[in-house]
Amino acid sequence: MRDTITILGVPIDRVTRNDAGKITEDLIQVSNKSCKMIFAPNVEFIMMAQKDEEFFNILKESSLSTPDSIGVIIGAKLQGKFFPERIPGQSYFRKIIELSNEKGYSIYLLGGKPGIPEKVRQNLKKEFPNVNIVGVHHGYFGENEEKAVIQEINSLKPNVLFVALGAPKQEKWIKQHQKELQVDVATGQGGTYDYEAGRIKRAPEWIQKIGMEWFWRLLREPKRIKRQLVLPVYLIKVLFAKDKTKGKFDYK
Repeated sequence: MRDTITILGVPIDRVTRNDAGKITEDLIQVSNKSCKMIFAPNVEFIMMAQKDEEFFNILKESSLSTPDSIGVIIGAKLQGKFFPERIPGQSYFRKIIELSNEKGYSIYLLGGKPGIPEKVRQNLKKEFPNVNIVGVHHGYFGENEEKAVIQEINSLKPNVLFVALGAPKQEKWIKQHQKELQVDVATGQGGTYDYEAGRIKRAPEWIQKIGMEWFWRLLREPKRIKRQLVLPVYLIKVLFAKDKTKGKFDYK
């Protein structure tokens, strides 16, 4: 049974990084290429979902949702509930890469600017010699190219498809093509490729541990200030939310 905390209607699983890896493995074993969806909601996701019914419903259909940001952790605490740990998108990504390196799970990297997924694969192969990345493709493809991209993915039948198109585009893309994608698991990865390719430097570990990575990114990318302005509104909404129940669901 899934153990979730619902924040403004969005269910998020109470899991550790290791739990998330184990659940992903279980989904790979049972999926038979039925494309289970895994998401990593943060405050921006939750707030976008309040105005975007399609996105809201997609987030509720996940087979696993991991607590991505410190704002999600705080939102749970305001309800008197607790996540065992925060799992940033890159941390989950790395967990699956580790499992691929150890057990051979196949991976396809979709998204990012031209050349970026190739750089990610190159960097990961240096660190994880046995990682099984079977294919890559950038995210700058048009509708006329989309069919060919999907055909390539399906020809390789990866266990895990990472999609880095930015939210909510990546989640909507996964849902739109869920029935035709011959993968076990598909998951949105946002800006993870930029970190893994070395385009953006991640905050020092001590900053990550105290939950201030968002501030580190803001200092390096001041244009993100508009995105951070949703936090006070989010906190007020959570405080006065009527739906403060913890859900129990089966992993699908």
